[in-house]
Amino acid sequence: MPLTSAASISLDSAEVADELKRVAANLAETTELGSAAHDTATRLAHAPIDLSRVLTAALSYHGGAEPRLHVPGGAEPRLHGDATPIEQEAFKLDLDATAFAQLLQLAIQPALWQAVDQLSVLTDIDRWERGYCPVCGAWPALAELVGAEKRRVLRCVRCGVGWSWLVLLCPYCGNDDHRSLGTLRLEEPEPADPKGGRSPEVRVDVCDRCHGYLKAIGTFSSHSKVRLVAEDVATVELDVAATDAGYRRPGDVDVETAGIPRLAREGGVLPPSAG
Repeated sequence: MPLTSAASISLDSAEVADELKRVAANLAETTELGSAAHDTATRLAHAPIDLSRVLTAALSYHGGAEPRLHVPGGAEPRLHGDATPIEQEAFKLDLDATAFAQLLQLAIQPALWQAVDQLSVLTDIDRWERGYCPVCGAWPALAELVGAEKRRVLRCVRCGVGWSWLVLLCPYCGNDDHRSLGTLRLEEPEPADPKGGRSPEVRVDVCDRCHGYLKAIGTFSSHSKVRLVAEDVATVELDVAATDAGYRRPGDVDVETAGIPRLAREGGVLPPSAG
């Protein structure tokens, strides 16, 4: 169970509202005119909307009076509830629900990062054995291939947490059969410098069992939370390539068994620990 499921973490609606307006204003200037994201961002940034009230309603956890840390998104296991409050608020304001949820997620990110620093001391996060984030419950946005040994580390863009993961193991369905696990590459890496060094490896790990995919990037050391967000945006062409090839994130997932190796579910022998 993610740590935020067991913790009671309140949010300051006024602070989140200010951050939401700032994020929306930036997005309104950079997104395509007429798109759902642009229209939603423009209204949130400039329309006379009581954002504190909207946030209190959208973030209330199971009807509670206080806004909580949870914001349902399209790529999470729904461990904390459902997206109904956000969808209801989006409908009332005539906003695109998906765009509203994404902007809301960006707005609470600073609070999430702060919560991670406090919650991560409660457990050895690197030994987490599920495919979704041990802190906030979101699915990983990408995997880092760290160091010369290319240790696979799943990273949550929402809260910045990372945890070690087996190379031949799908984080979504727990498939550990190498015959149905593969990779997609856009092109061969270009030389990183005139001396013949190579740029970090960039690929997409795919699973033909659940049709899920996960981006993977090579790095000498794990990225900071801010750099992680930038890397996710900078590798959007990998998302496009994977989607065009028929994969999605996450794949067909049973949350109760997400990330549990196939052999373990079938009573076989467990693989060595990823941690």
